[in-house]
Amino acid sequence: MSRPEKPNLLKWLYRLEEDGSFGMRTLLQRGAEAALEKDKMEAEAYAEANVNAFCKYVIAAQDEDERRGLSRVLTVVDPATYVFRWYSESNNLDSRRRRKLLRLRRRPAFLNMIDALTSREYEALACVAMNAAGASKISLTPPGNEGGVDFFALLPTPGKCHLFGGGANPVRVVGQSKKYSQAVQVDKLKEFLTTLQEVKHRGEPKTEKIVPPWFHGVRGPIVGCVIAHSGYQAGATSRARNHGVITADSLDVAEMLAMTKIFPEETDAAAQTRMCLEQLRAYLL
Repeated sequence: MSRPEKPNLLKWLYRLEEDGSFGMRTLLQRGAEAALEKDKMEAEAYAEANVNAFCKYVIAAQDEDERRGLSRVLTVVDPATYVFRWYSESNNLDSRRRRKLLRLRRRPAFLNMIDALTSREYEALACVAMNAAGASKISLTPPGNEGGVDFFALLPTPGKCHLFGGGANPVRVVGQSKKYSQAVQVDKLKEFLTTLQEVKHRGEPKTEKIVPPWFHGVRGPIVGCVIAHSGYQAGATSRARNHGVITADSLDVAEMLAMTKIFPEETDAAAQTRMCLEQLRAYLL
């Protein structure tokens, strides 16, 4: 199993809208055909040879997901026979936990929706995500040469005093969206950091003209946020961390949208993705 094959298979796996228990060997064969474009005989041999390595990779990937604050959607039922289960068992769960699992099952549908977006729609999707995060104000910048910023948002802080809580000193988010097919490189992160400083110090007319009036009308920290469809190279991630920039990818956004309460809970995944598309297109008007 080559290095690029693993993330391609995991990407395919995370987008399956299924439930219940399954054998990883059988699923890996399907993935080899769908994601790696192998014929049936090649896929069968591939699954037989790589099922153990891929199971370990999936478990490690979900460990990393949990460290990022994402949910674990696959659990091992029987490691000897490579049997997994989508999501956790729903028996003996309280109603709150059960409803959370039902919402989480919508994540693959949102991922598939996000895959089909244009670059401009992906920028508008960030505004929907900020709404899901609880932003009180959101602005999408005009298309074209916008100075390296795609959206602005105000997010109330959760502190328990007037200096760090409520709406008195909200976090002012300066955001950029990257609908790239490849991981964001460090040079793109450096460019965003330059733009972020221009917004903070109000010294660049090209940047200042896209800043909404409400942004400078409040006080509170200014934080950069980059959302990248295909993630980041290691150097870009470390550079962002060193400068206090929040990084997210489409998996983060899909989970935010699946778990949010801005869409009616009783609607199914297909209806919720339609609502999401309606909301993001409203930002484009």
